[in-house]
Amino acid sequence: MEVSKRFAPPLAAVFGTAWLGSFGASAQAPNTPGQAATDSLFLIVLGFALAIGGLVLALITIAVVKFRRRRGHTEPPKNPKTEDRKLETAWTVVPAIILLVVGVLTFQTLRATDTIPQADVTVTVVGQQWFWEFFTDNGTGSPVRTIGEFTVREGQTVKLLIRSQDVAHALYIIDFGLKVDAIPGQTNVYWFQALHAGDYQIRCAEYCGENHWAMVAMLHVLPA
Repeated sequence: MEVSKRFAPPLAAVFGTAWLGSFGASAQAPNTPGQAATDSLFLIVLGFALAIGGLVLALITIAVVKFRRRRGHTEPPKNPKTEDRKLETAWTVVPAIILLVVGVLTFQTLRATDTIPQADVTVTVVGQQWFWEFFTDNGTGSPVRTIGEFTVREGQTVKLLIRSQDVAHALYIIDFGLKVDAIPGQTNVYWFQALHAGDYQIRCAEYCGENHWAMVAMLHVLPA
């Protein structure tokens, strides 16, 4: 079993690093309810993925060690087992259950992220080469126009109406994990609720031309 002992530490290091790295990233307090729901789903799916990947690699390692060609073991088994109904049932039913669980949790996450509640503020976002234009309506019916920045308060429910004036863009609020396409002739609707005051950078996540790199804006979240 020297080979399996040699493989075990690297495999443990790979999976441990993946798990701890993702857990550390998600351990930070979420900035929006949607981000919290998405992070929770990600950790659950990651747990399943690591478990399945670890099982597959362990079985491959066992097969390599057990059936490798070595002195005194140069012939394959004479009557190898070619079928096992219980095993075949297990590897059909267990993945089906995992997919069902992930599917249900995904729909619950989508309900949290894509169901738009009653808004305190409505912000129309217009992407253009190469800047962001914002029209912020706090319910007064007279939107305030700003370029390169807009301001809301902590805890407010903000409805976003996102569109493009020219080519395809993508509104990306990095710290919120929020990315929505801005498409010419189409208005995409999304929302967020900032849980923490601060300044958050906005970028364009869709290559939109020569000065795509300079399409940066700021979201200012004031204390409640």
